[in-house]
Amino acid sequence: MPRLFWKLFLALWLSIMAFAVVVAWINQAIIVRNAIEEPVAFEANLERFKTRLARDLEKGGEPALKRRLANLPRGIFNHVFVLDNRGRELLGRDRMLKKMQSDRVKVASSQIGDADGKVYTLVTTGRRPPRSLLAPGPEGVGMRLGVAAVISALISLLLARYLAAPLGYLSRASRKLATGDLSVRVGNPLEGRKDEFGQLARDLDAMAGQLEVMQQANQRLLRDVSHELRSPLARLRVALEIARNKDQSQLNHELDRIELESERLEYLIDDVLGLLRESSAPQKLNLQQFNLAELLQDLVEAVNYEIGDEQLHIDLDLQPPLAINADRELIWRAFENLLRNAMIHSSTAGGIRIRARQLADNEVEVRVQDAGKGIPEAHIGRIFEPFYRVDESRNRSSGGHGLGLAIAASAIRRHGGTISAANREKGGLEVLVTLPLKPSGA
Repeated sequence: MPRLFWKLFLALWLSIMAFAVVVAWINQAIIVRNAIEEPVAFEANLERFKTRLARDLEKGGEPALKRRLANLPRGIFNHVFVLDNRGRELLGRDRMLKKMQSDRVKVASSQIGDADGKVYTLVTTGRRPPRSLLAPGPEGVGMRLGVAAVISALISLLLARYLAAPLGYLSRASRKLATGDLSVRVGNPLEGRKDEFGQLARDLDAMAGQLEVMQQANQRLLRDVSHELRSPLARLRVALEIARNKDQSQLNHELDRIELESERLEYLIDDVLGLLRESSAPQKLNLQQFNLAELLQDLVEAVNYEIGDEQLHIDLDLQPPLAINADRELIWRAFENLLRNAMIHSSTAGGIRIRARQLADNEVEVRVQDAGKGIPEAHIGRIFEPFYRVDESRNRSSGGHGLGLAIAASAIRRHGGTISAANREKGGLEVLVTLPLKPSGA
């Protein structure tokens, strides 16, 4: 067993035994001091009260005898009995007398009489000898300490195991985690406990689950990045090969294609670096006070200038005040990605609506709604994951790389806000963002 178990066991057992030894020593001292004179005093008191009972019977008869018998001291009362001529105890203690006789206690009897010559039997009993376990002297003390040692050892064993066993489970689980086995869980032995060990086990399982999810996400991220990089690079190689085989006068088309693929590759790298930058917790937020309504208006104007398409209408519904303390650049990029995602999925005849209002003294709410086809319910919970696309077969020009929503979600969460998506009843998708007026970590 682990050393901690034996340390706990010995500490508990020795402390209990030390207490037992002190109590036994005090008990023995009291017994020895009181046992020197107590047997002699008991016999003397017994003889004295026997004489008084005989005298009361002779002077006052049976009533006086009963009164004296009922008023005997507590230490003498259960050792003195008086029987009438029919063998019945005057105070009705026949069962007690029989029990004393069955316990093989020393019994003595004598005859006493009243003035009329009526005879009674006076029965006196000695005290029960103490059992070996309770007897004074070294033998009794040794037996008591032996019993205390066995009981305290059992209690210490159970208590030490109760405290040390959970640490063993936690230690084995943490060692497996350290070796890279992220599927390990403490599980049933501790998860049902309501104490600190149970809470620690649940926290460790939650941490292992988060690490496993992060590892899977990182693996998928690396796989998706390599896949996304491979496609434009392959097209670049093809375009270069075609360009080599063409006349100098016919190179412009292939050079344009090479330039396009290079720009796509640059955008992808920028998106990946942006995602890493947004999700990097150690970087501090550049907080400043600004009006969210003005930011959204500027963003819509910039996007409208780029698309130059009057049919794709963007409707703003802003309810001031919307002054927040946040990193303006991060918030701009977050809502820009949400707006561009809405534009990708909205038809040219449909519209995009952005609604913003202050919910309370410490929070604002922004809703970005598009007029697209919406998203299947099975995919809504994952659209904010990096490189996740609902339709893997759609082309890159319409679907992007699947990083915009992940970058937006990371920026919102870094400010202590929340982001979620839901399908609208009338069609399309609604992204709901809540932002605190001031980040909790600021």
